[in-house]
Amino acid sequence: MPRDILWLGLHKTGTTFLQKSLDRSQQALRAAGVGWVGLESFRSAWTRPLLHAGHPEPPAPAESFPAGPRRLVFDENILALVQDVVTPAGLYPQGAERAQIVARHLGLRAPLLVLGLRGFAGFLPSLYCETLKSTPFRPFRAFLRWPPEAMSWLPLVERLCAAFPESPMLLYRAEDLPGREAQLLAEITGLAPASFTLHEGIERPGFSQAALDAIAAQAEVGPVGPDQVKATATALPRTAGRPGFDPWDARERSLLQAIEARDLAALRHRTADPGTGVRLFTP
Repeated sequence: MPRDILWLGLHKTGTTFLQKSLDRSQQALRAAGVGWVGLESFRSAWTRPLLHAGHPEPPAPAESFPAGPRRLVFDENILALVQDVVTPAGLYPQGAERAQIVARHLGLRAPLLVLGLRGFAGFLPSLYCETLKSTPFRPFRAFLRWPPEAMSWLPLVERLCAAFPESPMLLYRAEDLPGREAQLLAEITGLAPASFTLHEGIERPGFSQAALDAIAAQAEVGPVGPDQVKATATALPRTAGRPGFDPWDARERSLLQAIEARDLAALRHRTADPGTGVRLFTP
């Protein structure tokens, strides 16, 4: 029996491009029997009602999801809101439980889990900038509530495997994705790469270092909210002559690169055993 698909992100791993590509490929998905709901519609019907405390509306019934032999659920906010990713308890500490809530409501039994990973040297600054678009300004080091030396994706992978013991898992690296998006979508859905109509937009650039410096200076005078952050980032965009935000010193960057290599080696060792049910997308 074809498996449903539960694609959990992560944040800042090419999800927007991939979701918009799936939106543009809905006809091909329907023809292949893959039920799909666009991101904002899915969040309105299920993510917010199921996972946001005090949400005023109940979740839509599972039966309102488009019928088909397989359903494709894709929302990085299932694991956590962007501001709740890095916590004193680690990364996405409630992610597995949140994924179970959504899966139970929709009747996703042993779905294929899909998880995109990214090296921390790029992931954390990008996540921080994304957080500033929706929350009051705080310095990067205050945002970083989990020490760099403790960063690892392995605990999240293990928690998801434990929460979905009968589910296979497909991992991909955001660094491997550019130019291979259709190949990844084909790997996940079983459709041919040529079936997909990819999003034509470019990836949103991160904040420039100059923009973050200006925002930090504004914060010394008074509170800085998301609108002011966005206006400053727009006025001081990242360009060839205005480099991106980079909070790391040489020691930290070397440490994060070593952690990435360690995690990747551990995951490759795990995926080498077919009995684990974990695969790594290798273009």
